[in-house]
Amino acid sequence: MELSAAVGEIDLKYLDESGFCVWSEPGYIYYFKGEQKRLEQKKRRGRRLSIIGFFQPLISFVYGLVIGGISRKSYIQMMGAIR
Repeated sequence: MELSAAVGEIDLKYLDESGFCVWSEPGYIYYFKGEQKRLEQKKRRGRRLSIIGFFQPLISFVYGLVIGGISRKSYIQMMGAIR
């Protein structure tokens, strides 16, 4: 596919999606020897932020941000935007 893109037979674009949360649980905590480890439950803040991007090396990079997850509808809208 990369060879076909290099000679201009196809337009090759790479797609990636990633999601972020405003609050995340700590991966580790410290506690004193002899005490039980405990983690307080806190109210979740904010909503998930997702980013979807299309990259065509040396030509273009198009991305979109979505509050919540990337749905089929969001994906189709982005595909239409990169033409």
